[in-house]
Amino acid sequence: MAFGCGHTCWRHGIMCHANTSRMTVLQPHQRDQRSRVHVSHRENHREPQEGTTCDHYQFIHRRNLLVMMASFVPAAQYAKQAHSMPGLRYMTDDEYRIVMEAMNRCIPPIKCPLMLRLVFHDSATYRVSTNDGGPNGSIQFETDRPENFGLKRGVNVIRQLQEEVKGTPLSFADLIALSGAYAVYRTKGPDMIRKIRIGRKDATAPDPEGRMPEETFSAPEQLAAFESMGFGPTDMVALLGSHTLGNKGFGEPLLFDNTYYTSLLKKPWENSKDPMASMIGLQSDRVLPDDATLRPIIQRFADDNDAFLHNFTQSYIHLTELGYSM
Repeated sequence: MAFGCGHTCWRHGIMCHANTSRMTVLQPHQRDQRSRVHVSHRENHREPQEGTTCDHYQFIHRRNLLVMMASFVPAAQYAKQAHSMPGLRYMTDDEYRIVMEAMNRCIPPIKCPLMLRLVFHDSATYRVSTNDGGPNGSIQFETDRPENFGLKRGVNVIRQLQEEVKGTPLSFADLIALSGAYAVYRTKGPDMIRKIRIGRKDATAPDPEGRMPEETFSAPEQLAAFESMGFGPTDMVALLGSHTLGNKGFGEPLLFDNTYYTSLLKKPWENSKDPMASMIGLQSDRVLPDDATLRPIIQRFADDNDAFLHNFTQSYIHLTELGYSM
């Protein structure tokens, strides 16, 4: 394995930066990700100690890295994962100002649930096994698929934003990621907008079909679907908290908070006296609180709104950077 591949040595806590000789020492909490795809953030990085070079790490760990990485994935699959896409960067102050002014004009609160849904449907086509799909703007070619019903309106908003931000390097995919973050902020959720990096490359064709989690999935099927994207159970539960927005029956439709989880625990769809009970949530929502793996996470987020918002922020950023090297 060549150093600078963009992969992480979980055992030794070292991440090689794609196409460079620079390496990053990971914090302890970052190492405990096992075989999941790791999307790190700038604030969690610290450089190796002075005098400790990449050559030094290579001399010590090269054999261990080869053996360990070979045990994670077959060689052919690993070669695909090692493909390095262009890196992302944070917006400049001018870019931030321009895109914020554009989103203020183009995304009223009533469109926020739509824009947040658009992000997931654009990003959730990513697969760790093939390192393709993901947040690449391909949703603009996929609005005729049943699972994407109604998202053409969201795509039209992004096209409108494109016109508003002409002259900036923001791609279609960047605008999708930023619009979702704006939707959360506009509905009184955490402000993630400056944390969303830009530089995604737009797809020129649709992503493969059949990759979106279905509304009829059981809890284990949903866990498997999210794992195929590189997410664990906590990430999955945090991202599903976005269902609190909109007309799914979980609290106020334009307030981003932890009501989704408190509702899951109450199971209002079982109330036979409520004629609207059958309209609350999707089948894939209703199975979550009965799963032994997921219920403790749901309980934690129901009890602690701040914990939910913190985890959602991390998982959302991960979602919008799937497949991109750091």
